[in-house]
Formats: sequence, C-alpha cells, structure tokens
Amino acid sequence: MEKKVSDFHKDQKSNIDQNAVSLKDVFKDYFSIGTALNHYSLTHDSIETKLAKKHFNLIVAENCTKMDSIYKSETELDFSKANDFLTFGKCNNFQMRWHTLVCHSQTPDWLFKNNDGTAVSKEILEDRLKHYIRSVMNYCKGFQVSSFDVVNEVISDKTFVLRTKDDHSLWYDILGPDYIDKAFLWAHEADSKAELVINDYNLEIIPQKRQAMYELVKGMLEREIPVHAVGLQMHISIKNPPVEQIEETINLFGSLGVKVLVTEMDVSAYESEKEARKEYTAELLEEQAQRYSELFECFKRCAKKGYLEKVILWGVTDSTSWKNFFPVPDRTDIPLLFNADGSAKPAFTRIIK
Repeated sequence: MEKKVSDFHKDQKSNIDQNAVSLKDVFKDYFSIGTALNHYSLTHDSIETKLAKKHFNLIVAENCTKMDSIYKSETELDFSKANDFLTFGKCNNFQMRWHTLVCHSQTPDWLFKNNDGTAVSKEILEDRLKHYIRSVMNYCKGFQVSSFDVVNEVISDKTFVLRTKDDHSLWYDILGPDYIDKAFLWAHEADSKAELVINDYNLEIIPQKRQAMYELVKGMLEREIPVHAVGLQMHISIKNPPVEQIEETINLFGSLGVKVLVTEMDVSAYESEKEARKEYTAELLEEQAQRYSELFECFKRCAKKGYLEKVILWGVTDSTSWKNFFPVPDRTDIPLLFNADGSAKPAFTRIIK
C-alpha cells in the first residue's frame, strides 16, 4: 500500500553505510533475501533502491503489479508502471516476484459486471481471468520473474473457508471453488518454469486458518494442481506470535512437499489497534532486534531442512512502510531494518551477527 510516498522522500539525506556487510551475503547459503519497493522508489534514485542494490537479491513490487494497476478494460492492459519494476529488476540482476494475479482486493470492479451493471456470467468472468493470467505470464517472459503469487488471501479470517462476497470477494460466488485450481493451471500453461505460490496472511497466527490452507494445498496436490509454494505474509508484532509457532507453521507446509516463502515480513512495534503511539526508545529497538534475531535463526533452521527458500521484507526503510497508516491512520511504526535515512537499526546489526 502507498500513501503520498513522494512526501516520505523529500529532503531526506542518505546515511547508508556502504561498508556494512550485505544481507544477501550473510544469508546466501540459506535463502534468497528480498524486499518490496514502491513505484516512486523504483523510478527515482532513492535511498530505498540504493539499499536494495546493496543488501537484497530479490524484489517485489508493492502495488504496481496488482490487477487494478494493469487491467483497465477487456481490451486494455497497461503495463507501464509494472514495466518500471521489471526493467529495474532485470537491469540490476534481481530475482523478481510478481504480486499478485488473483486477489479479493485491488481488483477492478468492471471485471464482475456487464455493461448494464449486472453481474457477469461464470463464462465471461472465467474468460477475463484466463486472459489476464496468460497476458501477464507472457509479458513477463524475457524478464527475470521467477515466482508468482497466483492467488492471494483466499481464506476468510471469519469463517476459515474460501472468501465470498460477504468477505469482500466475488471470485468464489461467480466462479465456484475451482477458480483457484484453474488459475494455477492457466499460469503453468503460460510459463511451465515459473514458481507458483498461494499466499496469505495470519497463517502463522490463527490455527484454524493455517489448517484450512493446509487442507486446501493438500487437496490441490492430490488433484495434481501445480502449486509449488505457500507464502506466509508474516505481518507480525514485536511480541506475537511465538517463534515456535512460526517454525511449526513452516514445518507443517514443508511436510506437504512444497516450498515455503516468507513473502511480506515486517515486525510492528504495536500489538493492537488500540495502542497509542509509542516512544521508540533504545530499549524498544533492542527488543525488536532480539525478535528479528530469533526469527532469522528460525528461518535458517527451516532452510536447512529444505523447507524455506525465500524471505522478503515488506519495505526497506521505516519511513515508507505501509504500517505508518495501517491499521491506524497516521500512527507511525518502525517495523523494518533501516531508518528513513538508510542507517541500520539494531535489528539489522543483530541479524548479520
């Protein structure tokens, strides 16, 4: 998510330590280490792109590869902003992930409607989705896009079954449950070499949701659907969930024979929406550093088992994190590894040691 991103960059002086050990070198024997970049950062010589080039070997676009940015009409797909991401990644030899092909949010309303405003038929919506997936996969050929979030956030937090219109999604109501299988099949047909991922949040936090995703992926594998990995978004807090619970989650999905990716990680200083803005004391930063250290030790253990292959942070510096305006508008947060000026936080120092 982006909110007046350019404002965060104004008059910001860089304080990047170019002599620091890079994250990608520290973890090269364990997993790829990535970050999300917003479009402003991608198209400017920003602190975020400088840090990305030094520390990360994988990138994902924060918003410009989502459907509402591209799918303008039945006959128009606008890849202009996505192309900025793809070009930056290819020119700088990054691995790239595409986020996302199918999701309940940031999806254009016209997809689900006829010209007169009535709901489209199953056949029309299926054709539109198939056209979009094939178009994106084909467009990405020639770039270094190695991994795609094919479907994103399909499990309801309320009912722990597939999202419906009562939970902000029309895909299930119009297409039925097999739209997920079909999306993966269409993506695989378009690019048989791509890693295809099913991605969701709170899987490491809510047991019922984790089990629902486990059963969904297990069923897909039994039906020989080409799902290659489960993505754990990992938007977590400085306190919860316990590292042991996160490790159990990675091991559970790894036991299915698919890879596991940490796709959107940040570690909020807040535990709830009710907390007032905190003072970011040295003690709080050290607590966050210890939390990051324990998490990355967990990731290394899971990587050694062959389960975990990618860890992606959802942003580069605290100043441009979406957590500064979600879930509480204008409540600043400090969920990442670098300060606004590019200087390293204690969490960065702790995990490289």
